[in-house]
Amino acid sequence: MEVEVKLRLLDAANHSRLKEILSPFHLKKLNQKNVFFDSANGILASQRAVLRLRSYSNNNNEITRCVLSLKAKSVLNNGVSRVEEDEEEIEPLTGEQCVEEASKLGLTESRIIKRCKDEFGIDEGNGFRVFRWV
Repeated sequence: MEVEVKLRLLDAANHSRLKEILSPFHLKKLNQKNVFFDSANGILASQRAVLRLRSYSNNNNEITRCVLSLKAKSVLNNGVSRVEEDEEEIEPLTGEQCVEEASKLGLTESRIIKRCKDEFGIDEGNGFRVFRWV
């Protein structure tokens, strides 16, 4: 099980202070890019699901790894959110192609894409589009 903590900081000063406190524990920096997908009519968002492609790159900015993830079935209880997360590695070249042309995501051999189609009803008529880069 993975536990992820997200903090809302009031301002840049609080961010700087937290960064200073945590800096002795910083082991390495990961170069990553996150791209979020949904159907053209927002099927995933309407069902509180998120489809993300995270790519990792080396110091030469070459993509070395891509991970597709689906977060769904979130439950909020006493201010704590619990979310089912399904992750799957895909070929870096495939990931790059899907970012360039989101419609290729629906053609990708993937357990997660199959779930998006089967559980959420995404099909060729309302295929994938990029809706946010981080």
